[in-house]
Amino acid sequence: MASTTKRFALNVGMNWVATAVNMVVPFFLTPFVVRHLGTVQYGIWILAVSTVSYLALLDLGLRSAVIRFVSKAEAEGNHTEGAKLIGAALWFRVLIALGVSCLSILLAFLMPHFFKIPASLVYASRITVLACALGVAVTLISGVFGAVLAAIHRFDLLSSITMGQTILRAGGVLLLLRTGHGLISLAYWELIVIVAVGILTCLVAMKVFPASRTPVRRPESSVLRAIWSYSFTTFVFMMAVQVIINTDSLVVGAFLSVGMVTFYSIGSSLVSYASQVSSAVSTTFMPMASGLDASGRHEDLRRMLLRGTQAMLGLVFPIALALIFRGKTFISIWMGPQYGVISETVLRILMISLFFSMADSTAGAIMMAIDKHKPVARWAVYEAVLNLGLSIILVRKVGLYGVAWGTSISMVFTHLAFWPRYVKRILGVSSVAYMWQGWGKISLAAMPFGAACYLADRCWHPSNLPIFFIQIIVTLPIYGIGVGVMFRHEAVKLFSKWRQSKLAIA
Repeated sequence: MASTTKRFALNVGMNWVATAVNMVVPFFLTPFVVRHLGTVQYGIWILAVSTVSYLALLDLGLRSAVIRFVSKAEAEGNHTEGAKLIGAALWFRVLIALGVSCLSILLAFLMPHFFKIPASLVYASRITVLACALGVAVTLISGVFGAVLAAIHRFDLLSSITMGQTILRAGGVLLLLRTGHGLISLAYWELIVIVAVGILTCLVAMKVFPASRTPVRRPESSVLRAIWSYSFTTFVFMMAVQVIINTDSLVVGAFLSVGMVTFYSIGSSLVSYASQVSSAVSTTFMPMASGLDASGRHEDLRRMLLRGTQAMLGLVFPIALALIFRGKTFISIWMGPQYGVISETVLRILMISLFFSMADSTAGAIMMAIDKHKPVARWAVYEAVLNLGLSIILVRKVGLYGVAWGTSISMVFTHLAFWPRYVKRILGVSSVAYMWQGWGKISLAAMPFGAACYLADRCWHPSNLPIFFIQIIVTLPIYGIGVGVMFRHEAVKLFSKWRQSKLAIA
């Protein structure tokens, strides 16, 4: 039990470090890239990445299947079964990667026909899409080995590789743009980095988990059925999530302009940064929940649901509230005053969707881990259809902000209608307990900090980013006090357990 706790703490710690690097580096790099590429070329880059991201759906849910079955086989000590599943996933992924390579040529040809791209940038847009799509093909193969590392709880290695990739990519971008290169060079560099990191991931996984050194050949029919019965539902869920996450930029590019994609992406990227903080913890839940389910420890699963939900929201609230009440100030300093009003409004609207995605992220990870995610996938499809439909309708009536409202309205409706009832049915946690213990208490604890951010923005105007962050740090203890007051009983119990363990050791 102690070793498991230490491993979990190490995983969470390394994920936080990796998340910090993956947030800080792009955060400071983005203004540099926008200034050197310009609003239109940066918009093309965002559209290319958003379009190609749909090719990742051809994963067909295999990553989650590898994590699920390999972690279960590892818990049962069945290494032979784990090797079979890895080999089957590799066989699938190699075939899919070949298909993606062919589709990349078609996407490159069609790119200028989908969006309003200036004639002078048509060739650059095609090369960008082609390179990004080939990067997806490489990632599909190396991703099997990344899933193996996740299944055996080696998030420390995954995080180290991810940090190296982020730093390597950023260094190349800085060098290329400073020496006068443009969009095409960035696309080529992205592909080179993905190939190098993919090879490293494969080598690391083979070293620490010898069962992954398995030949790539057509798997047995029983293995195919086991994987497909799980992965198909995951594929449907991933497809819906891709629509929810990446369609916004495509709608903006198709109905408004390529330049407006940049304004929208600035606001949406800040929402993405905020969610990454909590994701550093939630990624460790799935293999852990799978092990608890295999061991029949259902009470621990219920405890993980409530504590994990509190943790997700507790981590994201300081960032979210600071951006809600001080978003215009922050964006104006970070990207420039021309982006302040429009991007801040997009940001505030999308923060509604961030709350619900974080509130139910722990429940989603648990349901995936215990193979109870079919209804989750079905409701994700409902949300994706509603999201796309509302975004298209509202972009015509409201413009850029209508796309953001389409995302938030659809998420509020589906999450309130589905999750409280589903966790009650599957895990035995009442809807009242889930919404109050998971959502409500931490939300009330965060309110004083929100008020402090509002007052600070009215009375305390920073001239640069360091001063802005100092202001946030100065007001942050208010959040700690609110959390301490609201969770004082839990804190006392935790302290008592810690004290008893120290006395027992003594």
